[in-house]
Amino acid sequence: MAIFFLVIATIIFRFFFNVPIQDKDIFILAAGLLVLNFLHYSILKNIVKKDSKVLTWIKREIHFQIITDLIILTLVLHFSGGIENPVLIFYFFHMIIASSIFSAKASYFHMSFALILVGLLAFFECYGIIPHYHLACFANNDLYQNRFFIYGAGIVYIAASIFLVSLTRMIISRSIKIEETYVKTNLQLEKKDKLKNEYVLRVTHDIKGHIAAIISCLSVLKNGISGPLNDEQSEFINRAYDRTQSLADFIQDLLNLTRKRLKKDTEFEEFSLRETINKVVSSVQVLAKEKSIEFNALIVNSVQNIIGDPYTIEELYSNLLFNAVKYTPEKGRIELLVRNINDQVVTEISDSGIGIPAEEISKVFDEFYRASNVRKDFRTGSGLGLSIVKQIVENHKGRILVQSEVGLWTKFVFTLPKNPKLELQEEAAKMTSFLRIK
Repeated sequence: MAIFFLVIATIIFRFFFNVPIQDKDIFILAAGLLVLNFLHYSILKNIVKKDSKVLTWIKREIHFQIITDLIILTLVLHFSGGIENPVLIFYFFHMIIASSIFSAKASYFHMSFALILVGLLAFFECYGIIPHYHLACFANNDLYQNRFFIYGAGIVYIAASIFLVSLTRMIISRSIKIEETYVKTNLQLEKKDKLKNEYVLRVTHDIKGHIAAIISCLSVLKNGISGPLNDEQSEFINRAYDRTQSLADFIQDLLNLTRKRLKKDTEFEEFSLRETINKVVSSVQVLAKEKSIEFNALIVNSVQNIIGDPYTIEELYSNLLFNAVKYTPEKGRIELLVRNINDQVVTEISDSGIGIPAEEISKVFDEFYRASNVRKDFRTGSGLGLSIVKQIVENHKGRILVQSEVGLWTKFVFTLPKNPKLELQEEAAKMTSFLRIK
């Protein structure tokens, strides 16, 4: 960008405004700047390959780049009017960049280096040590020889530089403190959330044991093992058994979701996604047939092995497909499409079910959320299925979204990287590139 600007500006001033500029010398400097850019690029490319002290090497390279840029800028000014050239303000940009990246000591070093270059340029041209190339239309011919102007403007320039660097450092320091506060607060919230999840895990685990005992006792009564029951007694026992079984399912879902949140280090392995999906599809086809639902599943041939957790991936497809069967009326339609797009596996699950109100779509992945248009006889679920689905997708570094129209259709679309470990490495690389060098 700097090379392009330098060349274009030279051409415009030299050939359109007839401003006398040492265009040959400036073009030579532009070529030198191009070579330096290639050099900086090569150095940074090699630095990224290093396994240790990456930030230290990047820090040194940026120091080197700013210094060389300041030297090139000073030479450009020399051949295009010296202190008469308004491009003199570009030194401020370098000072701001240095102050926002480096420590206070390094920031003032770059400021001092820039001021020394400008001062030497003005001093040498003023006293005739080096030739002055006048920039017509911007200043009087003798401005560069006016010592009162040079020293007066120099003092103002130095004061402005100190103020600019100090202000930038103050803003950056405050930003760092605010950022540290946010990080600490986030860590505290994560710690509290972990404690909450651990508490929920212990409590629900204990409740699960008691519920299992109740189900066992009810099962004995329900099956007539303890003796025959009359019709009224059987009805009440069956109701109690069904409600208790629903409660047990809810507790199991809550346990699964809490365990997934607490388990940060999921062990991934290579497995056949096609076989996993086909296993779920076989079960779904049976339920769909009972409701006379047309179920079409298409898994593109290129979908084969991926890296992930096969058990949670199976749970992911089960939750979404069984939900589709549950909320699709008889003689409805469900379609499953799984295909590859670059390094992602994209899955679309659509149905002709009851749909989701538009204003509630953003809430469907919330815990315990149930859509307002769900019939009462469907309200036996835990409300955690889609929360678990989202957790599984995010654990695999994928994304999920939902589209729907009430009374007509619903479509879930989610992506799964073929190798989530690569996604994690890319995230780590991005975080490293954005780290502030202190």
